Amino acid sequence: MTAPRPPRRTRCLTIGSSDSSGGAGIQGDLKAFASVGAYGATVLVGVTAQSPAGVIASAPVDLDLVAAQLDTVLADIGADGVKVGTTWSAALMHLVADRLAGIPAPLVVDPVLVTAAGSGLSGGQDAVDALCERLLPMAAVTTPNFAEARRLTGLTDETDPAVLAGALVRRGARAVVITDVPGGGDWLFDGRRHRAVPGPRHATGCEHGAGCAHSALLTAFLARGVALPRAAELAHRAVAAGVANGAVDIGRDRHPVDLLTATAADTATATETDTDTATATGAAAAVGAATATATETGAATATDTDAAAAVGAAVGGGDRGRPA
Repeated sequence: MTAPRPPRRTRCLTIGSSDSSGGAGIQGDLKAFASVGAYGATVLVGVTAQSPAGVIASAPVDLDLVAAQLDTVLADIGADGVKVGTTWSAALMHLVADRLAGIPAPLVVDPVLVTAAGSGLSGGQDAVDALCERLLPMAAVTTPNFAEARRLTGLTDETDPAVLAGALVRRGARAVVITDVPGGGDWLFDGRRHRAVPGPRHATGCEHGAGCAHSALLTAFLARGVALPRAAELAHRAVAAGVANGAVDIGRDRHPVDLLTATAADTATATETDTDTATATGAAAAVGAATATATETGAATATDTDAAAAVGAAVGGGDRGRPA
């Protein structure tokens, strides 16, 4: 008698650029997917020479090779959720939009225009315009940080996230989560209702890759059917835990967010069941345990202990099956 086949893993595809320091970009996305038990596939569209302190050099991948990566991954593996990151060029945005048209999976567009260290990664205004015209209307949600939201809307002096989010919806976005809002937390507008996504902000210097991690986690949660408001809350709080317990030993002045260190031991135990759900639940619960230890030096991260436990509950089935 053959053993029952385990449930299929949640498959997440990230379309973005390499970060040679390993903290953000494609590498950061794969870590974020793994932290909640999702399988990550990649389409590389650019290469950067960077550290947590900033981008030194960059170059795009040939469009024919980008197309070949997309076609191969989608034909063989498929995707339950897709994230698009760096823009590079208008031609790339049109290619990606053409290839993703009709894909029955939630799309998260993270318009990476400015890194946490302040480095610019946009391919120019024509690339930004193509992103807004082609990809934003296709996306379940777009996730600019506050500075990127200002650039995308042209409202460079605006301080109200509700105004910026509304302007992005008028540019074609179906829903918007603006991250790194002044005062802490994120801002969600689903085209009908504005709401704050509260959460802690930690001054640990471990913000490198936080935006990439947020949008990748959001992709994984939406891929599992978690409703957008809940997915936005879980993603924000999990990333806050990753910043609070960041890799302070990596990098000189700036350091990467760390979603994995706290989860490694428990993930190994959880994977004995060989199910995606058990892995994700165990991994996220381990974040809670490790964060609890870390909070001995300060009460601020106590909130993140509860946050990680909530991630485990939701990914383990609490919100499973709810429409995105």
